[in-house]
This record gives sequence, structure tokens and C-alpha cells, in this order.
Amino acid sequence: MSSGSCPGPGVCGGARRRPPPPPEPALSLAADLSELSLDQGYHTLADCGPPRRRRDNTLSDALWLKILSYLEISDLCRMSRVCRRWARFVSRLSARPEPWRRVRAAGPLEVAARCAGARAGPCVNAVREWRIKNCAVTVAGAQLLAATFRHLTHLAITGSTSMDARALAPIVTDLVDLRHIDLTGCSNVDWPEWSWLESRLAARRPPVEYIDLTDCSSVTDAGLCALLHTCPSLQYLYLRRCTLVTDAGVRWIPSYCALKELSVSDCTGVTDFGLYELAKLGPALRYLSVAKCSQVSDSGIRTLTRRCYKLRYLNARGCGAVGDDGVEAIARGCSRLRALDLGATDVSEAGLQILARCCPNLKKLALRGCELIGDDGLEAVAYYCRGLTQLNIQDTPVTLRGYKAVKKYCKRCVIEHTNPGFC
Repeated sequence: MSSGSCPGPGVCGGARRRPPPPPEPALSLAADLSELSLDQGYHTLADCGPPRRRRDNTLSDALWLKILSYLEISDLCRMSRVCRRWARFVSRLSARPEPWRRVRAAGPLEVAARCAGARAGPCVNAVREWRIKNCAVTVAGAQLLAATFRHLTHLAITGSTSMDARALAPIVTDLVDLRHIDLTGCSNVDWPEWSWLESRLAARRPPVEYIDLTDCSSVTDAGLCALLHTCPSLQYLYLRRCTLVTDAGVRWIPSYCALKELSVSDCTGVTDFGLYELAKLGPALRYLSVAKCSQVSDSGIRTLTRRCYKLRYLNARGCGAVGDDGVEAIARGCSRLRALDLGATDVSEAGLQILARCCPNLKKLALRGCELIGDDGLEAVAYYCRGLTQLNIQDTPVTLRGYKAVKKYCKRCVIEHTNPGFC
């Protein structure tokens, strides 16, 4: 070995060699892209990677309880099936009175009332609304419901063919706080006889303010009279398609109640004589529907609008005997009108022009099937009623000129039509 050679590092003071750098790890494009946030603008690239799974454990228990507390008890029962953690949340919320304020039940009324009462426990007095549809109703079930939930204020039993006057009686007499009754579609129900109710109510009267008897085809004039006698605080009454109701029952309405809203649509037994009596409601009446009451004419409309001058909504659709005289009476008597339905009536352009000048605050107007109207009348409506938001001119002889006038003056108006040339 020559004297100039170096045997190894550190022996003759030579420098150490640096170790080679470690190999760089292989880049995983999918892993890197999964870390990108959609809020940073990488929408195209981020879709290439696998989706990130969000877990409910990222929220605290207090926040989940706050979110679930806005649900009704029927929804909470479904939510409890998601996982064990949510089942614990539901069990905690079920002990509070707030979720029990509104109950939506299913099945026979007696079974539903017994199960809900057992599940509610001490919160049974917190129940204020009870809704059930297409259920079997018995007298025993109605009695159990009234005895279990004595503080109900809203009751809706809809679509039940087994609901009748006997089952309705304990609900009327035992629920002392009841204010809202919805019996839509209960075709066999009628109001219990007053002679039977009087002995059980004594001097007390239920504070009922709202009753909906739509499609209750068994309601008679005698039942309507008993209803009015039982509920003097009534303000909203809907008798749509109660075909057995006639002028003999309608005439008692002003004697017992100061109604704000009344619907006797499709009650073909209601005539002008019924409107003469309803006119006694005076300025308290704000909503009236006599749609498809074929025996209502200009005479009844004229008497009604002269005394009920604060009407906001009037539906005379299908009253074929109503013409320009009736429309003029509406326009001059009810200048505060907001919505008017004159479909399938004999109104002409002269009537529309008077209506436009006298009711400038009109918001909704329906003229479907009015064959006597034209562009001139529609132009007057568009010019004077510029706040119009909804217009129905289906099956009318209105041309493109009238359509363009409405578009020009009523900027926010939604027009319903059947003319393909308007599009």
C-alpha cells in the first residue's frame, strides 16, 4: 500500500460519505384527491376519488337532541329504528312533554288511543293535537280518546266511514278545550241531536271555533242546527259537498254564530233565500264560497254584497244564473275584495270593466269557462288591477292581444290558459 493511500474513513482524517437518500414513497392520486375539499374549487378532480363517509358521531349528543326535538313523536318512533344511539336519544326525548303536543296515529282509534296513552305516561296531559285518517271508529274508542287526552284542542279524524253521531257525542261533550274539529271525508257522520247534548253539556258550551265537514254527505239541516246551537263561538265552517244541507239549515247560521269563513260549495239545496239569510252576518263575513250552487242568481248576490261589504274572498264558480248585474253588485259593494272566482258564469266584458274600476286591489281572478268575455274586458282588468298575481282564462275566447295586455301591466301575474299560441 502506497503512503498516499487512505485505508478508510476516519483513519487519516478523511470526510465521511453521506448515505444515499431514502426512496420517495409512491404517490397515491386517489388518496391525495380524497383530501381535497369541494369548497376549494376542485369539483372535477375530487369526483375521481372515493367518497368520504360522514359519521353521525361527529356531532355531539346535545346537538343531536336539539335537532331531534323539533320532530313529532310519530317521527321520533321511526327515527329510533336507525341505530342504537338514536334510540337512546328518542327514549330521552319521549320523557319530555314537547314532542307529545302533536300525535299522528294509525290503525283503529281505540287501539291507537290506548297505545299512545300508555307510551306517553306522565306526558299524556301535554297532547294538544290528535290526527288520524282512514281508521275504524267506535263509541268505545271515542270515549277512550276523550278520557285519555282530556286537554286536546285540535282533533282531525278524516276518511273514516265508521264515524257517526254516536261516536262524535263523547268527543263534543268530554273534551272541554276542543277548538278545532276536522271530519273531512267521514261520509256517515252527522252532528248529535241537541236534546241529547243539552242534558250532558248543561250550561257549558264547547269553545269550538273551527269545523270542517267537507264530504260529510250525511249532515242534515237538523244536524247543522244542533251544531250551531252547541258551538256559539264558531268562526270557520266548511260544508263542502254536504248535499243534504238546504236553506232550512243555512238560515240558522246568523242566529247563533258570527262566522268569518263559510263554504257551502256543491250544496245544491242552497238558493237565493239562503243568501238573504247569510247577508245578516254583515261585515263579520270575510270568506264565502257558493260554488256550483246552481240556484244562486244575481238577486242573492246583490243582497249579500250590500251587507257583507268586507268580503275578501268570494267563489261563485258554476253559478250559471250570475251575470253582469251580480258582478256589478260585487264590484260596488265589496271594493276590498282580494280573490274572486267567476268561472262558468254569464259575466261579459261590461261586467269585467266595472269590476276592474271598482276593485283595483284584486289579487286573484278566475274566469275559466266564461264564454262572453273578450280582450277589451281583460285589458281593463290588467290596466286597473296591476297588483294581480293569478289569473285563470282557461276555455275563454281571449286572444293574444288580451294575453299581452296582462303581461304588460301585471308583471308578477301567473296566467293559466289553454291556448298553445300564448306560449
